[in-house]
Amino acid sequence: MTTAGIILAAGKGTRMKSSLPKILHKVAGVALVGHVVRIMRIAGIEDITVVISSDLADSAELSEALLPRVRILVQARQIGTADALQVARLDLAGADTIVVAPADVILVTDEIVREMLEQHISSNSLATVLGARVDDPAGLGRIQLDDSGGPSGILEEHEADEQLLLSKLINTAWYCFDNRWIWDELDKVDAANTGEFYLPRVIAAAAAEDRSGVIISNDGDAGLGINDRVQLSKVESIMRKRTNEAHMGSGVTITDPAATYIDVDVQIGADTTIGPGCHIGTRSVVGSSVIIGPNTQITDSRIGDNAIVDGARVLNSIVGEGASVGSNALLRHGAELKPRSKVGNLAEIKNSVIGSGTSVSHFSYVGDAIVGENVNIGAGTITCNYDGKDKHRTVIEDDVLIGSSTMLVAPVTIGKAARTGAGSVVRDDVMAGDTVAGVPAKSIKYE
Repeated sequence: MTTAGIILAAGKGTRMKSSLPKILHKVAGVALVGHVVRIMRIAGIEDITVVISSDLADSAELSEALLPRVRILVQARQIGTADALQVARLDLAGADTIVVAPADVILVTDEIVREMLEQHISSNSLATVLGARVDDPAGLGRIQLDDSGGPSGILEEHEADEQLLLSKLINTAWYCFDNRWIWDELDKVDAANTGEFYLPRVIAAAAAEDRSGVIISNDGDAGLGINDRVQLSKVESIMRKRTNEAHMGSGVTITDPAATYIDVDVQIGADTTIGPGCHIGTRSVVGSSVIIGPNTQITDSRIGDNAIVDGARVLNSIVGEGASVGSNALLRHGAELKPRSKVGNLAEIKNSVIGSGTSVSHFSYVGDAIVGENVNIGAGTITCNYDGKDKHRTVIEDDVLIGSSTMLVAPVTIGKAARTGAGSVVRDDVMAGDTVAGVPAKSIKYE
């Protein structure tokens, strides 16, 4: 049996009051539509299509939000979810079953999607809907059950009678459909008073053939959709709580989960400790036995085992095993600290490699540089890498001692085991083993 996934993402999202399309708003570092793609993929659905509005047809942000091998189709007119599904008709000819989901219901778990799919197939249903029991169903469509407990229809709140309005069983808008059956039924869907064609109408048709099914989640959060900023914030909070608890369950210590923000798709090793106020962004990998001090920000970076990052910012960079980064330091734009290296407080490393055992002291700036092993860079040192037009490289070889407040005017190379005096301005290459000092720096070893 082959299964395809369809994500309906063409809605306007006007209640978000935003120039950014609703499906591109992020929760825990990932766009809403990206979350739904991930749920489907983890549930085992590889063939996925996203139906969007024409406004997003050339969107780079949409492409970035999706995983590889996801097709994109355009719904020319936004006239309802039934019409949106019709857009994918020709692309799904090879599938036996299709799973349809909205782009804004992202707290559904992959486990219950698999359960829905398995029940749909084993019961030979034509249509199966995922419902959720919620505390407050106001404004949400209700699933109407027949005497046998199967769904006889789905009604919007304004269509429901008083008895159905008492029900707290709502429609999540996640469905399974028989791919041979659904298309003819879509052609039969009548327009609502709004002129739109609603996909839930087909549930009644499947029920008429006694082949409709329902999976009910008792996790009320599964039914939460996102239509405005308040709901976005609520879903974000739930997602982050789930994420933190999953990491703690895997052996990570989070000292104050309510004040710790970890995006999805972050990997963290066991016995790592994370202090309060930390933000760890998506695509980051943190090793085992790492200490992440309070108010640290890590984005799209790798932190090696036994490293310490204490109140620093690490952006698109690598911190090697056993390395340490002091508070208010900044690593960015491809900085790499080799194992057991050290960056002090309020230092900045940009697009540079810092060798094993090397120390870059506080208040220093190292940009566009290659620094060797066992180098000591004194406090206040600056690589002057920009001449007003171009960036230039600084090379510091192994075992060098750079005195405090040295200015290294790139392009420049400091040879192995050389030294610079405090306050030197080094404009020319320094030979291996030499010692230079002054403004401009000159050799004082070989005078």
